[in-house]
Amino acid sequence: GIVHWPVGTTLASLHSGAPRAGVASIARDDGGFVVTDAWGDARHYPAVLITCQSWLLTTQIECDESLFSARMWTALDRTRYMQSSKTFVLVDRPFWKDKNPHTGRDVMSMTLTDRLTRGTYLFDNGEGKPGVICLTYSWMSDAMKMLPHPVDHRVRLALAALRKIYPDVDIARHIISDPITVSWEADAHFLGAFKGALPGHYRYNQRMYAHFMQDTLPAEQRGIFIAGDDVSWTPAWVEGAVQTSLNAVWGIMRHLGGGTQPDNPGPG
Repeated sequence: GIVHWPVGTTLASLHSGAPRAGVASIARDDGGFVVTDAWGDARHYPAVLITCQSWLLTTQIECDESLFSARMWTALDRTRYMQSSKTFVLVDRPFWKDKNPHTGRDVMSMTLTDRLTRGTYLFDNGEGKPGVICLTYSWMSDAMKMLPHPVDHRVRLALAALRKIYPDVDIARHIISDPITVSWEADAHFLGAFKGALPGHYRYNQRMYAHFMQDTLPAEQRGIFIAGDDVSWTPAWVEGAVQTSLNAVWGIMRHLGGGTQPDNPGPG
């Protein structure tokens, strides 16, 4: 009796090119909900659990305004999401383990810098096996510097920055496959990588986090629940997603007439 969409996959198969089979609208219906998918199929549910990015409720999914209070809609819509960019390349082997003859140290290591790349991470699958380098992992303004550029230009920018840090390491000659990049803010189903609250947003976070406690809500606002790391106090971490999911399950159980063990009353 519950419809559930995993975080970030409200409209399914985001990167596979498969048909979008996600939710198109959520509306009230005889005390419950009618959920209509992208192909026009409508199904009825007594409760709804939403775990997608909250902005999708106003940009991708048509929702009755009566589902949430004006204060709650404000919280959902003003939640701030951070830009973020990553670019990966496949390399022939973990060459960064080669030793510098002058220092005796690895020729390259995980790198945090104030240059364009910001964060560079090395993934080792074992000696003699291909490895992966995340050339650049950047946030906010640094991610926006990458946003307009295609993947090949992002790779060139990252390699140029790393060359200044490791002038004796030719990273490019180890690359053996086409690079992969992502800018989450440019994806219509993500609109940002994760929440990053601004000063004054505590009140919005409190409204979202506490929404699963619905005893005092008017009847027309009960039965729809939200969960995910962006609903929690620890955005971008799985602990927040798990915690808010447990809270939502408790709220749904209560909404459907269930209860908890007396020695474990909840909430959440």
